[in-house]
Amino acid sequence: GMMEEEPAYQMNLKDGSIRVYIGEDGKQYAKQGENDPQKRGNLQITTDGGRTDNTLTIEGGTTGAKVTLSNVNIETTSDAAVSVSGNVELVIAGTNTLHSGTDHAGVEKADDNGTLTISGSGTLNAYGGESGAGIGSGSQKGCSNIEIESGIINAHGGQWGAGIGSGNVGNRPGVLGGSYITINGGDVTAYGGSEAAGIGGGFKGNGKDITINGGTVHAESGG
Repeated sequence: GMMEEEPAYQMNLKDGSIRVYIGEDGKQYAKQGENDPQKRGNLQITTDGGRTDNTLTIEGGTTGAKVTLSNVNIETTSDAAVSVSGNVELVIAGTNTLHSGTDHAGVEKADDNGTLTISGSGTLNAYGGESGAGIGSGSQKGCSNIEIESGIINAHGGQWGAGIGSGNVGNRPGVLGGSYITINGGDVTAYGGSEAAGIGGGFKGNGKDITINGGTVHAESGG
């Protein structure tokens, strides 16, 4: 018969920061604080709408990690609220608000390997700190390979950060900025900080290969 999907396992971020990663067995694990890692394929992260300064780190492999954000509210002054690397699918449920610290993106893509895919039917409000993108890279880094499939996505770059794309590229000439950003659906609003694009490059960063195939998109530069 059909394989049944395992029931969702919910972890509350208020109980400690969480790292999700793909183990050597190719399975997805979640480790919270000092607790032992748990094998959790169908993982939902929440704060039940209350605010925390704990953070979520997702390290997808070639396999890819998949995590649902459900009514998560993170406000951190020193880090990225959510940091992803490798192949990661972020599923948005409920209302989620992420505020990151200086030099960090709201949802920070920490490497150029793999693709960050955002799906689901909920709302994601992502705010970069100064020099960070709303969704994309932190300061002094380019950003590539972001795909938005669905959801209500509001991405606000911090000062000099793109809404979706790169942070402040600043004095790193030759760093590309924001590239390979694809929107296939959803209701997407992207506001850049000052001297940054709504979608594409942050301050002194350019943008390339930005594709909008569907959805509703409102992008505004920060002037």
